Amino acid sequence: MHMMIIYGSPRKHGNSATIAKEFAEEAKNSYSVEPIYLQDLDLQGCRGCTWCKANGKCIIDDGMNDICENIPKTDALCFVSPVYWWGISAQLKTFLDRLYQMESRALKGKKFFLIVTGEDTLDGIQYKLIKEQFEAICDYTGMEFAGYLPVCADDGNPAKENAEALSLARALSIKA
Repeated sequence: MHMMIIYGSPRKHGNSATIAKEFAEEAKNSYSVEPIYLQDLDLQGCRGCTWCKANGKCIIDDGMNDICENIPKTDALCFVSPVYWWGISAQLKTFLDRLYQMESRALKGKKFFLIVTGEDTLDGIQYKLIKEQFEAICDYTGMEFAGYLPVCADDGNPAKENAEALSLARALSIKA
């Protein structure tokens, strides 16, 4: 069993990465875990040229083709992002847009997990909006929306000091 964790934060050791790494450690009991740090890549935005639909991969050679080639070989995906302006980070949004090159059936049956961190309280609208977006994506692609963890964290309330959130991350990975 293989899981790909897509880290969408510009900070490799930020709050969302901290929570996701806790999730990953527990997930290693069931999966080989492959971390993908989007901030290490120089992903360009989708051009909407549809070249990929005729050629099976994107015309842009920036590393996204390799990731898309490996996604069908995974059993589970976990997307990780800080909350920016009531949504996911630009890094994760660019990645998500570039999945356009894949046939949606390549995602069917995969377990999907989502971890997001933001400054607002957990009843903030952004957490609902992000969850609904990914529930719709899972419905469209046939992925199983297996778990969601929103976490309230910021520089004054760091995730590494939030024992409850770290525990919830470990518990979420047990569902994997």
